[in-house]
Amino acid sequence: MDGYSFAMRSSRLSAIKAFIVSEIDNPALCLADIAAHQGISSSYVRKLFAAEGTRFTAFVLETRLEYVSRMLLDPDNRAQSISAIALKCGFNDISYFNRVFRRRYGCTPSDLRRGRSEADPVESATA
Repeated sequence: MDGYSFAMRSSRLSAIKAFIVSEIDNPALCLADIAAHQGISSSYVRKLFAAEGTRFTAFVLETRLEYVSRMLLDPDNRAQSISAIALKCGFNDISYFNRVFRRRYGCTPSDLRRGRSEADPVESATA
């Protein structure tokens, strides 16, 4: 692949990822919507992610989980319930959210919130 093609693909994938981040709170976010927004096919979106060694769904899930974990560690969000935070990050099934969160972080969302904020409040404020 020549440099121009690589740059175009990289630029396209960056635009796709930026759009995903801007829409991360949308639980209905799907591959077809992303492709339509970019004016390309769903299979091309999949191909772009595959070239990076990941999948569209994995990227969306990881992005959502990262947003949730940052919000849980932010002292400004202490008054918000974990369910409300999960909903704000695009999870519309709390059981699924709890399952994937535990699988990703090895603890429950409440464990992360309690453990990190009690152990190192300075780090949680800067995370």
